[in-house]
Amino acid sequence: MHDQQFPSSFLLLQQEGYLISSCLATGLTELRAANVQNKGAFYSALFNLSVGTERLLKAIVIIEYMLNGNLAVPSKKQMKEYGHNIIDLYDSAVSIASNRNVNLPNRSALDSLNQEILGLLSAFAQTTRYYNLDALSSSQRGEDPLAHWSNIIVSILSQDVSARQRKRILDQVNLVAKAIDDISISRMHGLDQRPISAGDALELLGLHDQAVKYAVFRIVTILSPIRDLIETLSHESYSLGISAPPFPQMQDFLRWMWNDRDYVLRKKKWP
Repeated sequence: MHDQQFPSSFLLLQQEGYLISSCLATGLTELRAANVQNKGAFYSALFNLSVGTERLLKAIVIIEYMLNGNLAVPSKKQMKEYGHNIIDLYDSAVSIASNRNVNLPNRSALDSLNQEILGLLSAFAQTTRYYNLDALSSSQRGEDPLAHWSNIIVSILSQDVSARQRKRILDQVNLVAKAIDDISISRMHGLDQRPISAGDALELLGLHDQAVKYAVFRIVTILSPIRDLIETLSHESYSLGISAPPFPQMQDFLRWMWNDRDYVLRKKKWP
């Protein structure tokens, strides 16, 4: 089998699989490490997660097109019509899943926070990744992605993090804040660009560290059914009756993504 010739579609989608896996793993790792004192990691997380999600969904669209079109691939113009709109790509994947009897929930079936996360990734992919530069030269800014993320974290703290956990964090923060209050000066800004005190910074660090693990779990919850869909599509290569498959088993690049709550909440580095 060492001299078997694989078609270019297999090799190119294989490379795409490596790219998707790397982007999503890096994005989850960076998000887990990001905080108000490490804002660059937020941008790295959003960039990699939006790119990885977009390309995973586009791979699904391409493979479905090949399966329905005698292995012809969609044109660049056809794919360009999607742009970087992750929302539209997700809706297309839902339609494909429905035809394949795969359970990929439509957006209205997602809870409001997961819809918000998907919307943030789509907005970042299309426009808000340029927010800082656009805001310097234009009044058409869109929503600051860090402020948007901050609002999501506030909602996660309310919905996913218990009152007992929040109180424990705030009690610890208050003890430290009192100890350093007379000997410290803060010149920091929160994710919404507002000035914050040293106590505020400590509070944000503690609360965000607790909330972000649930945010990561929510993202994995969104992505896992998409991985299941591409697995179903990839398995179709076995039934084509040709000597070399036109695309790899794309789900193999995401085997590390386990939708297990306890596992995800503990994990800090991906894969």
